[in-house]
Amino acid sequence: MDQDPAMVQIVENHAEIVGVLQKSAPSTDRAGFRVLTIRVDEAHPVASWPNLFTRDVGSVIEVLAREGTPAAATQPGAVRLQVRKTGPATAFVE
Repeated sequence: MDQDPAMVQIVENHAEIVGVLQKSAPSTDRAGFRVLTIRVDEAHPVASWPNLFTRDVGSVIEVLAREGTPAAATQPGAVRLQVRKTGPATAFVE
């Protein structure tokens, strides 16, 4: 099966990350979302879903949270969130 080189196949995935929320700001390109900047200290699997966040442990990542959710209202400090990747550089809080 030929694929366009610009296309990326994403597998359904879920993980729980533990770390430190460094900052939160409105998304400049996704209305209704906030960008959470998180230093990831741990990444745990959720049920039998693939955990695509293991490579992010020790790194700082950005995760999108829908406005009006508890995650979007979280203040800087320790966090534990269930997340999923929807592309090579895009992740969302569930």
